[in-house]
Amino acid sequence: MPAHAEPLRVVLVGGARDAELVLRVEGQTADLDATLARDPTAMPASPLPVQLVTARRVARTHTADVVVWFVRDDGDIIVHVTDTGGDRVLVRRVGAGGGAMAESAAIEAAAVIVRTALRGLAAGGEIGVAVERELPPDPILEPRAPPAPTASRDGDLGGVRPLRPSATIGWSSVLDGESSTGHHGVSARLGVAGGPWRFAVTLTHRPAISLASTMATIDVERQTLGVALGLDVAGGAQLRRATRWRVSAEVALAMTRFDRTTTATGATIEPTADRATWTPTATPAVRVSRRLARGAWLELALGADLVARAPEFGVATPQGFATIGRLWPVEPHAALGVVVDPF
Repeated sequence: MPAHAEPLRVVLVGGARDAELVLRVEGQTADLDATLARDPTAMPASPLPVQLVTARRVARTHTADVVVWFVRDDGDIIVHVTDTGGDRVLVRRVGAGGGAMAESAAIEAAAVIVRTALRGLAAGGEIGVAVERELPPDPILEPRAPPAPTASRDGDLGGVRPLRPSATIGWSSVLDGESSTGHHGVSARLGVAGGPWRFAVTLTHRPAISLASTMATIDVERQTLGVALGLDVAGGAQLRRATRWRVSAEVALAMTRFDRTTTATGATIEPTADRATWTPTATPAVRVSRRLARGAWLELALGADLVARAPEFGVATPQGFATIGRLWPVEPHAALGVVVDPF
């Protein structure tokens, strides 16, 4: 298995009693390709399966790859290291003996155990034993082949985390058939993601553009409000580890409001009152995302707006309706935005 592509995200669980242990672990792992965070959650003194449930909850909170915690037993230190999905766990007991020197040596030995486990995981190794098996007294570190995605105990593929919020803001443009450079505006999305699936409420505002002729000048502004359902088809949360790229397929259903304002007319033409019309719109799209930092992505979307009743703008004359502008029923669509997604 290849080495871990990004720094290993590790959470050290422990209260005030474990402060010295946490400090020693941070010192022992300072040179590893890993980022460490602390969590004060009190690990229950229950059997291992109950502790693993708490460890999974902590991992989801911190979007971590590994959780480390310690249990005291008659002065001994029991070290626990588990991966994000809780598929395997390493358990090692360190005898503390008596006296301050023995306690310090036990703490250092526990920190070395954690270092060895994290170094192996960062190199693509496997720790301990499968959770379903009885734990041996001395688990070992060994290499393994990459596992295929399987259904986890939470019901998701490959230990995927539960629903998480996401938000996007950016630029959006369509080629509407009238503006040679496109009709530009700002867009915002607010939604949730679970596994490879995504759902969002979408809002786009495009300021007015002018359609002009010798008879009149008409400003057309548009807003779109809708919902979108997407599926990650490459990269994304269906994998056990975070990736740098993500490709999603999406369909959005919306209502688009076209706001018409007549700003100038010929001498013999009477301007009509301002008017707004609504029409259904569907937008199939492909979204390609590149991770910028933890929880932040740059996303490019390419698709097409399918306008159910593409509006036509013009002037009513004695000779009939004179068209000033007619929008396309299929409008190529592009958007570029920044996505906040904790995965």
